[in-house]
Amino acid sequence: MTENYQVLPGYKRFNQRDNGLMRVVWDEPLTSCGEREKRSIRKNLESATPGFTLRDRAFDLAASTMTSVFGTGINRPDSGLTSWRPLEAKYERAIPPGVGRFEASDPAETRRTVEKVARFFGADLVGFTPLDERWVYSHHFRPGAEEKNPPVEIPEGCGQVIVMGMSMDYEMFRTAPTAVMAAETHLNYSRMSVMVASMAQFIRALGYRAIPCLNDTALNVPLAVDAGLGQPSRIGLAITPEFGPRVRFCKVITDLPLQAVKKSADFGVIEFCETCGRCVEACPVKAVPSGPRTASGPDRSSSNGVLKWYLNAERCRQHFAHVATNCGICLRSCPFNHGKGFHHRIAKRLVRLKWRWVNRLLVKLHVWLRYGEQKDPGFFWNGAG
Repeated sequence: MTENYQVLPGYKRFNQRDNGLMRVVWDEPLTSCGEREKRSIRKNLESATPGFTLRDRAFDLAASTMTSVFGTGINRPDSGLTSWRPLEAKYERAIPPGVGRFEASDPAETRRTVEKVARFFGADLVGFTPLDERWVYSHHFRPGAEEKNPPVEIPEGCGQVIVMGMSMDYEMFRTAPTAVMAAETHLNYSRMSVMVASMAQFIRALGYRAIPCLNDTALNVPLAVDAGLGQPSRIGLAITPEFGPRVRFCKVITDLPLQAVKKSADFGVIEFCETCGRCVEACPVKAVPSGPRTASGPDRSSSNGVLKWYLNAERCRQHFAHVATNCGICLRSCPFNHGKGFHHRIAKRLVRLKWRWVNRLLVKLHVWLRYGEQKDPGFFWNGAG
């Protein structure tokens, strides 16, 4: 069985300040991205570029309303819907004080309860893992705040993590890198902000502490891997058996006694990524690495010290600015990013064999059948969306 990741001696927790999206605020190579995005949006609006028209942009902007207005963003900790404190709710049927907390005598039953609630709130995937502090950011980054880079301090006793994944629409992601695709991404985050806040409120109502997080506070990919929901991939995202990379993760850190244990999924992703390279060919700025896994990356946004594939975050973020969306071409091109057809299920079973010649054949079929090619973004507005 292939190890999903290897952590080398001397590994240091990653500072959120060095995240590629955060560096736009303060780091010279990326500070021009904001102005570049504005110019790109205006240029595409003036030329009515398909997928980037005023209608498409308005669609994307509206889809992000919940997370950007009420959730105050996907990367900001302890704010809005991701507050670490209970949200004030004027509810006449609130649980009265002094009732005591839920006695979780059977951790397995508690996990089943939480999973049931998570799926009701909208999760497509649910997993549990003990909190590995190596994946917790060393410092938060709060742009605009007086104290921009405070250390992350998880309350003592909060050592369990509920990881929830929400899938994104296959057909809309086929339009990447358009604003139609971006709308699906941002609606996903808006839904997740409500989902993660609701899960935190549920746990608090049971009498326990809960820290709801989107992309903040801790690294989502290794937590999802530790929860057994997926494997790391060449594009840096977790590949899941159900949705490939077309899924976003959030999490709740808690002291609810779940007694979770680490799991390690293995359905052939590492071996397939070693053979495939479709994302490398598809990336217009060559931000996806072409070689084997390494223990360090190309820029300061690399969380060095883990054997994995490292994206070039600077190239990736600069291309985000060029198209003024979150791109998504690497997700679109990934052979794991397919529907639920019978032939796709057969292909996934073959990948589990980890035979190099089979993987090469599957990649050739992927190209021959023209999977991963861009879909006309007009499909959404023409009655097929």
